[in-house]
Amino acid sequence: MKKSKKLRILALSTIATSFLALPTAEAATYTVQKGDTLSKIASNHQVTVQDIKSWNKLKNDMIYVAQKLEISKTSTNEAGKPSNPSTTTPTTPPKQTTVSHTVVKGDTLSKIAKQYNVTLKDIKEWNGLTTDAIYIGQVLKLSPTATIPEGDKSSGAGTPSKETSKDPSANGQAIYKKTIDIANTLVGTPYVYGGNTPEGLDCSGFIYYAFNQGGLKIGRDSSEGYFNGNTTQVNNPIAGDLVFFENTYKDGISHMGIYLGNNKFIHSGSDGVEVSDVTNSYWSTKLVGYKRFDAIK
Repeated sequence: MKKSKKLRILALSTIATSFLALPTAEAATYTVQKGDTLSKIASNHQVTVQDIKSWNKLKNDMIYVAQKLEISKTSTNEAGKPSNPSTTTPTTPPKQTTVSHTVVKGDTLSKIAKQYNVTLKDIKEWNGLTTDAIYIGQVLKLSPTATIPEGDKSSGAGTPSKETSKDPSANGQAIYKKTIDIANTLVGTPYVYGGNTPEGLDCSGFIYYAFNQGGLKIGRDSSEGYFNGNTTQVNNPIAGDLVFFENTYKDGISHMGIYLGNNKFIHSGSDGVEVSDVTNSYWSTKLVGYKRFDAIK
């Protein structure tokens, strides 16, 4: 009697175990229904499309009605125990913290700050910058703990840093003097977008005309083009050097003029060619820095 009872218990245990295993077996495969797509099936079973394609050796996303798809991998470590289904992974990987950024043509500190979701003040602090002036090839830290490889500390990619503390030669200063004289004769000239003659001037057209008349042959460019072109950052500006501003009528480098010394500069603003002060409440917040044409030796 006792033996018969034990056999019945054993049989019931075996049946129960079989029933418990059924859901696992059913969950391992899925039969494609009308209207199904791989992304829909993946979402319903909390796995990724890539998982399903990998498990079923699919080369593309095409499936057909009644097709049987494996939608989970069964662990082989424990017999009869299903593996946990893959968790959904985002289609776009989370943004990782970038250690540094190498300045390219068209970059400004404000543009880089927006790109990496940090503040302009942070970038200046992390890199020991006292102004907003940057140069092509410069490597900037983008986090307080970032380190820059030894070979990249000055400018990245082996590009020498373009900055100077020296004054121009006598010839360069002679060009500066004549350019400033020409610039002063243009005061009152109306602002004309794209203009580069005394009939009307925009900010970069003013630079183009004044310097060419002053003896330095330069091509016509925008203020951003001059900033990122053949110019060098100046640590101790003198009269005749270029002064640049950003975020005036557009983001980034957007305005320029000729520095006159004593915080004054001459430029073609919205009211025409005029002399302004870089310490003015408006201009001081837009000031990027000072540069010099490379041809001015």
